[in-house]
Amino acid sequence: MNETIIEINNLKKSFSGFKALRGINLEVKKGEIIGLLGPNGAGKSTTIRILTGLLKADSGSVKIMGEEIKKGLPVWIKEKIAVVFEESNLYSRLNALDNLNLFAGINNIESEKVEELLLEFQLQDSVKKEVKTFSKGMKKRLMICRALLSDPEILILDEATGGLDPISAEIIRKKVLAFKRNLKTVVLSTHYLEEADRLCDKVAFINRGKVIAFDKPSAFKDQLSHKYLKIKLINDQQLSEAEIKKYLTAVLSEADNYSLDSNNLILELKISSNIFEKAAEISKEFKFVDLDKIEANLQQVFNNINN
Repeated sequence: MNETIIEINNLKKSFSGFKALRGINLEVKKGEIIGLLGPNGAGKSTTIRILTGLLKADSGSVKIMGEEIKKGLPVWIKEKIAVVFEESNLYSRLNALDNLNLFAGINNIESEKVEELLLEFQLQDSVKKEVKTFSKGMKKRLMICRALLSDPEILILDEATGGLDPISAEIIRKKVLAFKRNLKTVVLSTHYLEEADRLCDKVAFINRGKVIAFDKPSAFKDQLSHKYLKIKLINDQQLSEAEIKKYLTAVLSEADNYSLDSNNLILELKISSNIFEKAAEISKEFKFVDLDKIEANLQQVFNNINN
């Protein structure tokens, strides 16, 4: 999966003096899910619209599957790309089945593919209902069904799960992962850091029209070094707070933390080579109740990068 499928170099775009893009650089490999993260107005949607041929950049270059895009997308590339924007592009007075059959007919796609997608996105019980009666989540699922009719190589999603019900959002996320397993490529614009952390091979943090960081989610989180083992214990020997502090000071390092809530002792032990020795020592004086692993999340990363 080392083949570069999308290459964006020094992309710039202004609107009436406002610099929406100030030199975007991005490389996407075949079979990757790439997340575009950033606040409103950061340049995510502008980048996607240039990438899909809906906008023309002021300068810079875009290559898709090795071909530089100059005046819109060539037909052969259009056939390889599916795009789902935040706004609905469905015919609201048609039912779900007719919406898909219309586009399947235009593109000579067999009806079996339509039925398969409706089943995969759990819309089979609503095929005869007019789209105008659909919830936002159902409409978005149908939009993705329509995008996948042509069996594209690249799927571009602009805020695919924004404002959706949990069931619809989860269906879409699972389908995105299934799409990748077939060595297909996904570019995903999202506000949800947890979603990007779960789905993406790499994330590009975009702010003020530039990619300010681009790497694997795990690499960003490792930089923060916020990895702890959280242990909950009970002060069953009724030690005083002063006695507890004295005992823990002798065992814990400066990177460790603790808090005392009533009779409960909460420890956050920095993950290191001697973590289990420390935990064993502390458990001699306190009764073990529970433990959990805490890692830095992309919200902390995003805050750190923008500070």
